[in-house]
Amino acid sequence: MLITALVATVISIAAGAAIRAWAFAIFAFLVAIGFGSVAFADGSSVTVGALSGIAILALMEIGFLAAAFLSGLLRRSARLRENNSVADSVATTTERPQG
Repeated sequence: MLITALVATVISIAAGAAIRAWAFAIFAFLVAIGFGSVAFADGSSVTVGALSGIAILALMEIGFLAAAFLSGLLRRSARLRENNSVADSVATTTERPQG
């Protein structure tokens, strides 16, 4: 179960930087259903299978949200650095005399 949780977290973090939220929500829901079904098929009760599915879904969502936040933050800081470098180069150029 620990390996499955680690794999789900790594996939969620990678997806957080690459795909849209609605696509990940569908994917995570299907993975949670599959994980709960496997837990149920291994001899656990329906309640334990459902709780396992909800736990893996929550773990995947937390990983996705963290990765989406961090990738957005990195993109924004890169954009701000780019805008500042353009503004600096424009300020240092000499102006042509008009008239």
